[in-house]
Amino acid sequence: MGMYTELNMCCRVKDDPVAVSILMYLAHDRAHPPTELPDHPLFKCERWHQLLTCSSYYFVPRSVAIFEYDDVGKSWCLVSHAGLKNYDGEIGKFIDWISPYVDDRDTMIGYSRYEEDRDPVIYYSPS
Repeated sequence: MGMYTELNMCCRVKDDPVAVSILMYLAHDRAHPPTELPDHPLFKCERWHQLLTCSSYYFVPRSVAIFEYDDVGKSWCLVSHAGLKNYDGEIGKFIDWISPYVDDRDTMIGYSRYEEDRDPVIYYSPS
């Protein structure tokens, strides 16, 4: 079977066309894959495209992935919960890839928690 890791994200994202296209695809627009992928280790992982939509009964049994533009805050917002098998280190690679696009400075943007661990790993945006 395999072990699962829970991933929760909540952050604002810069209005970068490539990042927005990828996050739209990851969150809900499967009909329109991104036309351009960065040269980043994340996109070499076999299951990178499932990052925000995997789910497991070890955690809340449904994934949630919202990525939309907030007219009031004038920014893109990502809110997600997923449970995935992190075999290729997809979570760390995702955090590394998304960090330059995060529009929040020095704030918590999410956490992950391995199914056998009590405590989560907290992720912060760059300062």
